[in-house]
Amino acid sequence: MSTPPLTSSYSSSFCYAFTYDVFISFRGSDTRCGFTNNLYQALLRKGILTFFDDDGLRNGEAITRSLEKAIEESRIAIVVFSKNYASSSFCLHELAKIMECIKGNGRWVFPVFYDVDPSEVRHQKGSYGEALTKHEERFKDDKEQVQKWRSALHQAANLSGSDVKLEEYEHAFIEKIVKEISNRISRVPLNVAEYPVGLESRVPEVNKLLNGGSNCGADMVGIYGVGGIGKTTLAKAVYNLIADQFEGLCFLENKVLLFLDDVDKLEQLKAIAGRADWFGSGSIIIITTRDKHVLASHLVERTYQVKEFDDKEALELLSWNAFKHENVDPSYMDILNEVVSYASGLPLALEVIGSNLHGRSVEEWISALDEYKKIPNKDIQRILKVSFDALGEYHQNIFLDIACCFKGYSVAELEHILHAHHDVSPKLGICVLVERSLIKIDECGYLRQHDLIQDMG
Repeated sequence: MSTPPLTSSYSSSFCYAFTYDVFISFRGSDTRCGFTNNLYQALLRKGILTFFDDDGLRNGEAITRSLEKAIEESRIAIVVFSKNYASSSFCLHELAKIMECIKGNGRWVFPVFYDVDPSEVRHQKGSYGEALTKHEERFKDDKEQVQKWRSALHQAANLSGSDVKLEEYEHAFIEKIVKEISNRISRVPLNVAEYPVGLESRVPEVNKLLNGGSNCGADMVGIYGVGGIGKTTLAKAVYNLIADQFEGLCFLENKVLLFLDDVDKLEQLKAIAGRADWFGSGSIIIITTRDKHVLASHLVERTYQVKEFDDKEALELLSWNAFKHENVDPSYMDILNEVVSYASGLPLALEVIGSNLHGRSVEEWISALDEYKKIPNKDIQRILKVSFDALGEYHQNIFLDIACCFKGYSVAELEHILHAHHDVSPKLGICVLVERSLIKIDECGYLRQHDLIQDMG
């Protein structure tokens, strides 16, 4: 078996390993020999790796694949809006790509209005209105393209940036921009994971929840799931992805990104992030918890339940932890698949088992898996048991009943049996277990439970 290598998108999206710190978009005839070139030189002197197109990648009106790649691999984009920026379809194509690849992926776009009023760009008035009208005449058979440009201009102009007037000192503005960029890229990213398997599909789903917010006060997003499912890893990856957009100062009037990990009590949330209006407009609070009800009680409307790994993701994570490289001896294939089945998509189990069996023979793997099935690994059990320990006595009893006897029963059957046994309606108790991700109810109304959670019970 050959496990695929970690792709470059893992590192670029989650570990800040970009090819360029900054990509500069500008209208060459307006600012190439003056402001933009001076800005480029100032960034280089500060040690900031900057992409500055010298026309070598400009062929025709559409941007080339090489230029698209430079945008995709840049951490920050500076867009210099000048008088004739919108008259260039090339610049507009470039801007649309920037808004899609950089802003659309949670990274930072910094607009600079060079002797142009931001409202002209935002509402396409003045020279921008005239240019867009001409584009609509030229591209009358592709109105969707022009509308995409209008939308990109409006979005970019609404971002916080810098307004440069020709009668003012240019070097002062350049110094201010360089300082701002330098502060952003000097941040040390959070350590996400040695092998960030599965994040490529999950991070965009959480990012969609963040992008759906308003700018009135702060947005709160909850990430929940059972212990070991990867909540903290996911939250760290999202944090790294969007951190450049924030001022990052612990002063509540500023736009801040706050990461609250493993919250299990409502009082914790109330004390640290009581209300959205405690924080500056545009702030984001990301909360991870094992208990979905904590989020609901704090009126966190946007939530994401971390999904278990599918077999492909599970096999990849297991292989990296066990063999530390992409090429795996085919003779291990059968036992690897058995371990994947045993772990039932729980990343914690895959990491623990893979690390414990690193360097072991196939026979030792088979022996160890037999042991795990009879005597569950204590490291895995310790993490999973935290959710059980947080339950009240009655809810613990219901959980144990389900784990030992009733997995796979219909909810109706379960409620009838538990009511007769405990002489108390179990509806709330079942709901609590679902909120703690200790059980699931499928679309047909039957009770499901992760195998390792059942073993813990």
